[in-house]
Amino acid sequence: MRGIAALAILLLAAGSTAAAAIAWMRLKRTPAETPETRRTGLGSLRTPVGGHEIFARVSTRPAPPGRVPVVLVHGLVVSSRYMVPLARALAPDFPVYAPDLPGFGESSKPARPLDVPELARALLAWMRALGLLPAALVGNSFGCQIIAELAARHPEAVDRLVLQGPTMDAAARSLWVQIWRALRNGRREPAALGRLSRIDYAKAGLPRAVATMRAMIRDRIEDKLPRIGAPTLVVAGSRDPVTPPPWAEKVARLLPDGTLAVIEGGTHTLNYTEPERLAALIEAFLLPTGEPAPLAGRVPA
Repeated sequence: MRGIAALAILLLAAGSTAAAAIAWMRLKRTPAETPETRRTGLGSLRTPVGGHEIFARVSTRPAPPGRVPVVLVHGLVVSSRYMVPLARALAPDFPVYAPDLPGFGESSKPARPLDVPELARALLAWMRALGLLPAALVGNSFGCQIIAELAARHPEAVDRLVLQGPTMDAAARSLWVQIWRALRNGRREPAALGRLSRIDYAKAGLPRAVATMRAMIRDRIEDKLPRIGAPTLVVAGSRDPVTPPPWAEKVARLLPDGTLAVIEGGTHTLNYTEPERLAALIEAFLLPTGEPAPLAGRVPA
């Protein structure tokens, strides 16, 4: 009887593992676009550059003439998929581009995961290939580290920066602390965002996810911020445990031309959960008639 019980347990475990593997493969096969996404006014393009093929979501409706292109840079392991709400909110006013960095989403997967400087160089090469220089760069989470690297090394490529929920908090440079903060934040985010994240994790693969998280932790954004000359808006959510208020305030102080805005009730992914409020801040910051100074402080719910 014990042997039968053990066999039953093994069969159940094998069945669960097989079911999980099948679900994982289905997530990996999720298409980049659907009829619904095409109706939102966003198209796509694939650009070979520097040994990579970079997929990007782009606004298809004409923006007012003379507007700076806006490049949206996604966070850790995820992709432009979760930048779509912000892209849609900005598209009436700016030419919007949201790339998948090499290794993530629908872009090609290098054999070796890229670190922060390599991802920044790939982003710059892609922007050059499309003639987007200079551009306004908007990053979420880990994307802020990438665009900070680019802005510090190549100021000519940047018009303005928006750092939304910037990592890595210098007071919490620990894998376990970051995992705990991410879990706390995940309980505050909508369930739909969790499904999008699972799709992107499946497409990237767990080894790349772990390697990129380690690269995020090693990268010292605080050393680069003082070298960024472009006007920069830092945006934080008041309920964001990944980018707590003291760290967001420090980021703004370290920047030579930094401004801080806090969205009341916001979490870590304002680009997904609060796209209209975030877009209003970005528009006021980027347009010639915008006045950055009044943005400092808190944005009410």
